[in-house]
Amino acid sequence: MPMYISDIKYVFKWRFLLFCLKFNLCLVLLFFVGCNRDLGFEEISDYKITLISGNNQTGLQNTTLLEDIVVKIENELGEGISGVGIGVEVISESGEVNNTASITTNEEGLANISWKLGMNYSNVLKIFTGSDQSSSVSVTAIAKYKYAIPENVSDGWNTSDVSVLLPNVDKIYEGIDEIRSKGYREIHSVLLSVNNNLILEEYFSGTNSFGELIDYNRGIAHELQSVNKSFRGAMIGIAIDNGFIPSDQVPLKDFFPELSYLSQGGKENILLEHFLTMSSGLEWNEGTDLAGFYGTPFETAHTYVLAKPLESTPGTTFEYNTGASFVLNRIMMNSINTTFAVFAKDYYSDLVESSELPGIGEPLDFRNTPRDMLKLGQVYLNDGKWKNTQVISKDWIDKSTTVKFDVSSNSSYGYQWWLRDFNSGANTYNCFYAAGFGGQYIFVIKELGLVAVFTGGNFNSDMTIPYEIMEDYILPAFTE
Repeated sequence: MPMYISDIKYVFKWRFLLFCLKFNLCLVLLFFVGCNRDLGFEEISDYKITLISGNNQTGLQNTTLLEDIVVKIENELGEGISGVGIGVEVISESGEVNNTASITTNEEGLANISWKLGMNYSNVLKIFTGSDQSSSVSVTAIAKYKYAIPENVSDGWNTSDVSVLLPNVDKIYEGIDEIRSKGYREIHSVLLSVNNNLILEEYFSGTNSFGELIDYNRGIAHELQSVNKSFRGAMIGIAIDNGFIPSDQVPLKDFFPELSYLSQGGKENILLEHFLTMSSGLEWNEGTDLAGFYGTPFETAHTYVLAKPLESTPGTTFEYNTGASFVLNRIMMNSINTTFAVFAKDYYSDLVESSELPGIGEPLDFRNTPRDMLKLGQVYLNDGKWKNTQVISKDWIDKSTTVKFDVSSNSSYGYQWWLRDFNSGANTYNCFYAAGFGGQYIFVIKELGLVAVFTGGNFNSDMTIPYEIMEDYILPAFTE
């Protein structure tokens, strides 16, 4: 049927209207999609997180805080938003959050976070919303020291609870927290034995003398610096006890017959005892001569010391001399009928149930574990015995820990051991001890049945910090 012009206009009009309708519908849809997308973005970015409660709490290491952390999520109008997921991040090994997978806000916009503290003294938790963490809060907490009985690892040590043996253990805990909070820096370990029981063993990270940061633990042998002098003194005593060396009165020249200059010019009067007591009379400046000594090959280092001119009568003047102590190693090597390593193993290490060898090698290379340092102190406290085994004679222990020279107002010297008094409250305690650069110590107080070991890294600062810890925290634990 033919179409008239009027019909064509009619059809065109309706098709045009239909097109406009479809076009407008698309615009409307695009508008709503765009608006929804923009509204959603704005809604997320406008969330605000607020800390309601739970900040600045104090708890114990590896323990969940008694009070939950409470945060609130609000929109730009200050209205609480429900169903919002909360993100958390523990900072610097600051423990763990117990319910990270299910932390969402309730109908009031509130969320509770249960926080188990870590081993660090200072703990920090970051709480946030959104993957971009655009809104966040930080929460801090202090994790106080939590005591644990030292582990029994079948190395000869009996372990015991500190609270069984000491009446005021909170003082010790305070001291450990002072170390953990960096009030005392570069303390690497603290170990205590009382009445033959290892009762405290704590390790901390720190820097060694080479500038290396180390996370110290029971298995890491620590540099001992001059504590090895006391180990060498013990080895000399053992050699005398077993007949390898006749006595401490042997002239030095008898150990080195190839060095003719030891038999003249007054050096013939130098005895082994004088090297043990730092009173050989040989010229020595610890501040300047050490560089030359350490720069001399191991095989001939002893001659660097022995060739020094005699400046005072042997046995009359104390002069701290690391080189002279090192000569004791060479005296041992020239006196025994085996290697130093075999001698030390057979006559000392095996007897004290230790796998470490004492006093062997160049001075800067000598390391030992703090537990084995503690054993040397225990042997000396027990008049030369480790349990029921006589390792060193009581006579040698007495000689080593008797004052031979007064060095300062509260510092004396015996046979490679120092002596001093500790004051705590109204009490004064006599102590003999091994001391090494950087804060290495073995303190022995017979009156209390106490041996205390410290290792540290205070090579450029106050290495006497352990004296303060002893007087302010450890010794007060023995009194009510």
